Amino acid sequence: MKKLFTWIIFFFSLVLFSQNIPIKQFKKVDSTNIKSLLNYLFPKVNSGYKMVENNAYYYDNIFRANFSVGNYKTALSQIDAIRTLYMKGNPKFAYAIGIQYEVYAKAVEKTKARQNFRKIYEAELLKKYNTLSAGSQVSLPMFFDYNPKETKEDLYNFIKTDINGKSSIPIATALLLFRKYSNDIIAKVTYNYGRPLLKKLDEETYTINDSIIVHTKDKKEISISVIVNNKIKKPEATIIVNTIYSDPNNINTAKQLASNGYSCVYINTRGKYLSHEKTEPFEHEAEDIYEVIDWIVQQPWNNGKVGMFGGSYLGFSQWAATKKLHPALKTIVPQAPVGIGIDYPMSNNVFMGYMLRWIDYVTVNKLTDNTGFRNEDKWNDVYKKWYVSGSAFNKLDSINGKENEIFQRWLQHPSYDSYWQNMTPDPKEYAKINIPILTTTGYFDDDQLGAMFYYKNHLKYNPGADHYMIIGPYDHSGSQGYITSDVVGMKIDPAAEIDLNTICFEWFDYILKGKNKPDFLKGKINYEVIGSNVWKSANGMEAFDNTKVKYFLNEGLKLSTNKSDQLQFSPLSVDLKDRSDADKYLTGNTDVVMAAIADKNNGLLFTTDVFEKPMELTGSFSGNLSFSINKKDCDLSLDLYEVLPSGKYFLLSSYLGRASYAKDKSNRQLLTPGKKEIIPVNNTPFISKRIGKGSRLLLKVGIKKNPNWQVNYGTGKDVSTETIKDAAIPMEIKWYNDSYVELPLIAQ
Repeated sequence: MKKLFTWIIFFFSLVLFSQNIPIKQFKKVDSTNIKSLLNYLFPKVNSGYKMVENNAYYYDNIFRANFSVGNYKTALSQIDAIRTLYMKGNPKFAYAIGIQYEVYAKAVEKTKARQNFRKIYEAELLKKYNTLSAGSQVSLPMFFDYNPKETKEDLYNFIKTDINGKSSIPIATALLLFRKYSNDIIAKVTYNYGRPLLKKLDEETYTINDSIIVHTKDKKEISISVIVNNKIKKPEATIIVNTIYSDPNNINTAKQLASNGYSCVYINTRGKYLSHEKTEPFEHEAEDIYEVIDWIVQQPWNNGKVGMFGGSYLGFSQWAATKKLHPALKTIVPQAPVGIGIDYPMSNNVFMGYMLRWIDYVTVNKLTDNTGFRNEDKWNDVYKKWYVSGSAFNKLDSINGKENEIFQRWLQHPSYDSYWQNMTPDPKEYAKINIPILTTTGYFDDDQLGAMFYYKNHLKYNPGADHYMIIGPYDHSGSQGYITSDVVGMKIDPAAEIDLNTICFEWFDYILKGKNKPDFLKGKINYEVIGSNVWKSANGMEAFDNTKVKYFLNEGLKLSTNKSDQLQFSPLSVDLKDRSDADKYLTGNTDVVMAAIADKNNGLLFTTDVFEKPMELTGSFSGNLSFSINKKDCDLSLDLYEVLPSGKYFLLSSYLGRASYAKDKSNRQLLTPGKKEIIPVNNTPFISKRIGKGSRLLLKVGIKKNPNWQVNYGTGKDVSTETIKDAAIPMEIKWYNDSYVELPLIAQ
């Protein structure tokens, strides 16, 4: 679960590039010699930093290095490469990328006398602006919002902490220096020249009110922003976005939505932005959104119809709004919606450490704490300290520096109880949701389980629901329309590079303006088959359940369709005291294609025979695990891989779940030590992929133990209170060979 705009994630591309560059000759770097340092670093970075794939992260880093040393022509060609990677999936966004650097570079090249610079700069910006579509134009202000004072402070603070006094620095640090320096170069010009010009151009097209307070019936303050498209001469439908990620720059996103022929209202979660209330994530959306819609339909620019849009928390908000369905709400388009209590802050009843990081991010002030949230080293240090110390999970906030009220409140609800259930529709409310819905998610989306939870419940309690889904090889960001050709280290099929946001607005036009349904939607479920470069469709999830093949966890670590006549088991011992693996989990590779299985500990690997012909795996795997254990509980971890003929591993799907909640996520049922148990496995991610001839499938079955999640010591106590003192005896498991998984496979 991440913020809507997650494109500034270059940090993850730096992990692989840790070779050091000696800089001991630069004893103290300041404004007088920083250019000398950059000129020294550039050839070493340029030769040492290699592109692993054709990915945006590489170009986003290397163009800044070229820009910083004045290689503008090369830098602009690398910006074009970034645009190309986004062009198919999000062309409006792609055309706007890097314009702040492009305009600056062209103005510098044309300026001989510095006193003419502003005039030339503004002419270059206006020239570029006029080549863009309205959807791209409204994206520009977010790229021109570098505060010169803050940018310079950021640069020299970084030099003070990460450069000065060092005898050498990693390439990753050098790249960060180029990034901060390139930002500093353009900050004064973009802020003082570009920003005012863009504001003036915007005001000609949009009427913006960023400081409206709506008071609820119980006298609570809700801060909203309204953007009206001045080109619309009559009342029109309104697109609503409900966000907890409050930011003045949300106006730019709102203008993008309004540029499609609608008015737009951004609702800030109660307590955020200009609201003086207490911020309590997820708790008040259902009631607050209804009252804001009441306010909207009374405005002269609204025609009595509203739709909702947005991803992650913004997607959750839409489902919260359907608990009490307002008559004016005609459709929702939840993208990668958080499944509150389902996939966040716990997955199948296992709490994640990330929950505290996110809570801090959205509650520390009225906006968001971007600096703290992006401090990867700081958070890894917190998780490692907790893990290595063996402290109770409920001490994680104290290790971070202070007790957190929301964190502690959430830990009081390890079951999917009424606290979580009250945030989204119940069965009776699902049955009344008769508006058309379009859900988007991805195979690698952190919140896919949430998207599927809402979809399946909607169809379960309202079988005739008009609910469509688009799902493809996308991560959390791609599921919200930021699709690139490279995802989690994998080059996606060309067919998957769709303009998802255009499809979403064709949907809004279809529902709110009576236009044609998007041509892309061939069936209720629309999915792309990885490796086949083709989209397929189905009219229900049962189409995939009907193809499942049962594979047993047989002796000899074989995954076989034949059930053994004799009951046997494969043993596994897990030392819950061992903390030597902390760094591996905190700095590991997140790519789905890997040379080796990163975590072979705490699990057993069961493998099929080689497939003699191609197969298609489409759907979610499920199964029953038959095992006995010497504890009262455990957290089960299953990973399904395709073992490619090359020997590499493709991670297809994963499952994490608490055994004591596997039969009922709302009621804990402890295991009996030494007793053979049958534990169901479901609620696993959906994927569609061609399994090639010569491949095998591998299932890793084990116990989850790492610093990113609670550690379940198996005592039967509240897991958040258990400590390493409860780990005196290793966890001993016997996996019986009547265990099986069901895989949705079709021969090709």
